[in-house]
Amino acid sequence: MKIIQSVLFPTLCGLLLAVASAVPQRVFAQSHYAIYTLQGADTSQSPYMDQEVETEGVVTLTLFGEAQLNGFFLQDTLGDGNPLTSDAIFVYGKQNVKVGDYVKLTGTVGEYKNRTQLSKIKNLQVLKDNVAIPFTKVRFEEDVQGREEALECMALEFVDTLHLLSTRSLTYGSVILGTTRHRSPTDYNLPKSEAYEAAVAYNHSNRITLNYGGTGRPSSTPFLDKDGTCRTGSMLTNFRCVLDQIDREYQVYAQNGTPDFKGNPRTAAPDNAKLGDYDTKICGFNLEYFMNRDALQRTRISKAIRAIDADIYGFVEVGGGTGPVRALVEELDKQRGAGTYDFVRWTGYASSSADYTCNHIVYDSTKWEPYRDSYMISSPSPVNRKLIQAFRNKKTGFVFIFSINHFKAKSGTGTGADADQGDGQGIYNHTRTQEAKAVLNHLDLRRYYYGTENILVMGDLNAMYREDPIRVFTDAGYENQTNRFNEAEYSYCFDDYVQYLDYSLASPDMRELVTGATVWHINSDEPSFFDYDRDATRQDGPYRCSDHEPVIVGFVSPAPSPDTVITANEAADAASLVVRPNPASDHFTFYTPQAGRLEVRAVSGAVMRKMDVEAGENTLEVSSWKPGLYFLVLCTEKGEILHGKLVKI
Repeated sequence: MKIIQSVLFPTLCGLLLAVASAVPQRVFAQSHYAIYTLQGADTSQSPYMDQEVETEGVVTLTLFGEAQLNGFFLQDTLGDGNPLTSDAIFVYGKQNVKVGDYVKLTGTVGEYKNRTQLSKIKNLQVLKDNVAIPFTKVRFEEDVQGREEALECMALEFVDTLHLLSTRSLTYGSVILGTTRHRSPTDYNLPKSEAYEAAVAYNHSNRITLNYGGTGRPSSTPFLDKDGTCRTGSMLTNFRCVLDQIDREYQVYAQNGTPDFKGNPRTAAPDNAKLGDYDTKICGFNLEYFMNRDALQRTRISKAIRAIDADIYGFVEVGGGTGPVRALVEELDKQRGAGTYDFVRWTGYASSSADYTCNHIVYDSTKWEPYRDSYMISSPSPVNRKLIQAFRNKKTGFVFIFSINHFKAKSGTGTGADADQGDGQGIYNHTRTQEAKAVLNHLDLRRYYYGTENILVMGDLNAMYREDPIRVFTDAGYENQTNRFNEAEYSYCFDDYVQYLDYSLASPDMRELVTGATVWHINSDEPSFFDYDRDATRQDGPYRCSDHEPVIVGFVSPAPSPDTVITANEAADAASLVVRPNPASDHFTFYTPQAGRLEVRAVSGAVMRKMDVEAGENTLEVSSWKPGLYFLVLCTEKGEILHGKLVKI
């Protein structure tokens, strides 16, 4: 039996005696060789190539099923104790054997796709049955990585827990395992940093394929649980398997045929306990191209959003026109009653193309009402995918700004500044960064219009947490609330990696009101073949209603203190110029108790205009000015300094 030094074993002598009593007395023929001798030490090819030999061992795994390898694995029960030689071999051809049979046979040594094996089997004898399998206990990183050739064909038991990383090849009979869940490197490392490069290397090496034991596509999907799914993030503990080599790839087969995955089960509803003591629940959710054209998609989405039971929803990837968003309102009204929910009617929503997706906000109109006008940012493009709307609580009068966004995706072909820079951020990173800056700049303007510093930015930003677009917000003081309450959270799975793409970024003032945040894992961990347009089983959900997870935030909405309320037509500073209307497109009026000298400054600090003003009301013509935020500084005739802000739209 092979001894791995990093794992503790019973005393070797006792073990040898136990095994010796369990197997028949060996009688060697002249051409009889132990399996480890056939494998050879520290070599990828047997030293007995094309020779007919006799050997013996215990059957550890049979693969005689449909589309499987049509053979079995045979292992020496004692081993040579040499860490450079494998104690097992693959025997090609269907034989009348079962796991636990101790057999002697004659076969021809060969190599098939870099695996040492025996074929042309004859004189097979079952000498004893129910012999114990000599599993070698290993840890993946310490004992397997770099030593796969020495463990080829052997029965292993993994002491460490293995995590299911990817099911993208599940219908072809394979999944990917690793000792930890892999995060996209830029989700927690700065692009192109040393830590990023180390994460890339680790993710590449810390993985192994679990295969059903075949080379072709199986007629039925393997590894499914009682719910008919196989969710990434589930785990295997004390996993027993056989290690094999196919070409240059090493893979494992479950020794009992069906691996027992545990953890990360489906849940019927999000965990509201993670939201704390909230009075308002808000959800950001990418609905994966919801056009209201497929009944199964609508059924799944309706089950999901009703189970979430939020007061306000920010939806992205919803079809244009009025049909899709009205369908969402109808489904939500089934939860709280007809006429409860409504949607924000942003300019152009009704005429937007039904073939393209846009953003929508749906809200419980018995609790909340839109406060003043909404604003859709369409420059930089994509258009109709960056929506800002303030809401006022009908009971408390509390006002906050909600920004729901869907930034440019990483798919397609970027050129120039949008080409892949090789730093892990993918294509169109420049456009996404410009989108983030545009949203932040407009929020800086609109907070005066809406009269509040409470801002929550949500949606699919198509960027990982440490990438440039997200750092535009975090550098400005915004904090991702799901990450704040659980650093291990994620909202999307791609290839073998979990990552943030969907966010809940709160301004400093809003952060103080957030009581909790969570992600409901109903989509990204599910196999992609469960997509509504590909699912042959037609499961009605809510699972895999989208490819993104819904992000849910709980917060409290206190009544504003009368002495701290900033009205929409007044500046925040105590010593301020009162400017009306604000914002405006053609002219502003402002009142000053004293005459003085007025300077108008741009955000950059550049002086745009100087003028003398009289005491009382003054008018400032701005129709020719560029839209943006401007600062007023008035030095009165008595030397007092008054400040004001105006927003030109």
